[in-house]
Amino acid sequence: MHLILGRLDLGAKGIWYPISLVVILILFILFMKKRQLTWRQIYATFGVVCAVTWIVDMIVSIYFDAYRFGTNHSIGLADLLALSFIPSCLSIIYLNFRTKSNKWRMLVGFTVLSLAIELIATRVQYFQLKYWKLYYSLVMYLIIYGCLLPLHLHVLKSGV
Repeated sequence: MHLILGRLDLGAKGIWYPISLVVILILFILFMKKRQLTWRQIYATFGVVCAVTWIVDMIVSIYFDAYRFGTNHSIGLADLLALSFIPSCLSIIYLNFRTKSNKWRMLVGFTVLSLAIELIATRVQYFQLKYWKLYYSLVMYLIIYGCLLPLHLHVLKSGV
């Protein structure tokens, strides 16, 4: 039992931050007005973004040791929640409210929001940057929100 509880990394600095953010984002999605996405599209977006996030973050954080979550190099409870829910929820909210008329405002807004979430995670000492720089994240967020998520939505809506 001690081994299991130790692996959850419940003593990590700033663990309250990702857990609180996950709860807020999930509640927002549950109660937001569904404008662009159906529940089926939300389900598909969650799964795709969650899987891609896990693959990319495991390569970058574990293999390249570019950044770390929590207090050690293993995956704790907050890491599991943060990696699974924060990018997926942000993607769902972004796609639900993005339209042709507000696409640039949404791109800038969600890029800034994502950078702010990452910066706060470093400030509360939950997320430690080693070889990763925030401007790498800036480029990644612009690609994700500007290209990949709109492409994902196009595939979802066209049924390809």
